[in-house]
Parts: sequence; structure tokens; C-alpha cells
Amino acid sequence: MRRLCAAALLALAVSGPAQAIAIDQQAPEAGGVVLQGPKDIRLSKLRGKVVVVDFWASWCGPCVESMPKIAAIRQHFIDAGYGDRFAVLSVSIDDNVEQARRFLTAHPMPYPVVVDPVGIATKNFNLWRLPATFIIRADGTIAQIYYGFGDSFAGDIQARVTALLEGRPLPP
Repeated sequence: MRRLCAAALLALAVSGPAQAIAIDQQAPEAGGVVLQGPKDIRLSKLRGKVVVVDFWASWCGPCVESMPKIAAIRQHFIDAGYGDRFAVLSVSIDDNVEQARRFLTAHPMPYPVVVDPVGIATKNFNLWRLPATFIIRADGTIAQIYYGFGDSFAGDIQARVTALLEGRPLPP
């Protein structure tokens, strides 16, 4: 409970007014109460890596459908030898930490998971639909934004992350 209160106070202290989020701009901070992973995990700690940030909620059906795809993308890049240059950060926007923790127990994820119960990520990333997935370049700028989940979702993410890791232009 102390960590939750501290996270809420920190979030309130650093949050500013919501503004439009766009490709090529610096990504805002994403973090919260750590459910899984390093105790201080947040997006800024992953600077220097290409990061897929996946926003979800326990009540979101398409989010649940997309989770195995995100896990497979992560495994693909680990198997390809990019584990030191690529990461996934999963951010629950559930307002109940224990509900998110129970969800994680029922739906394990092989990467760091945080929950943002006070809605700072929702505000900072202007989330209006879930799942919301962002590809962040190693320099911390946003390379791509996805709202929702569809058939081409995983292939498109994989192609864009591959291009970033190989230093090639992003596909159209």
C-alpha cells in the first residue's frame, strides 16, 4: 500500500496537462506499481532499447487476444539475438492493483508488467482505445502507434521493430 501511495504521489507531481501524442515525439513516461519485473521498471529505464509498450485492461477482450501475439513478438526478437536491444513493457490501466495482479496470475506474461491505477499513463499517452500499443525507438521517440488489435497487428509490429533494430527505414 505504501508503494501504491508513493507511486500515486509521484505520478501527480510529474504529470502535466494532457496533450496530443504523435509519431516522432518523445514518449512520455510509462510506469506504475510493478507487478512483475525489476522493482524500478518504467519506460525511461529502457532507454537505449527499442521498446513495445502495450497498454491493456483486465476487462478488455481484444487486449487478452493480443497478449499471446506480443509474447510471440518478444520471443522472436530474443531468438534472433536482439534480447539486449529490445524489450516489452506491459502497462495495465486497471484502477484496482489486486484485480490486475489476479489477471496476471491467470494470464502470465513473460515480460515486465506494471499497473497504473491512478490513470497517469492514460492521460500522458492520450489513450482512447484498448489495446494501445506503441513502438518506441532507442532514443525514446515514438515510432508507431496502434489502437485496437487486428490480423496484421503482429506482422506489422515485427516488421517495424526489425527495421529499427537493423537501422533501416520503417515500412510504409
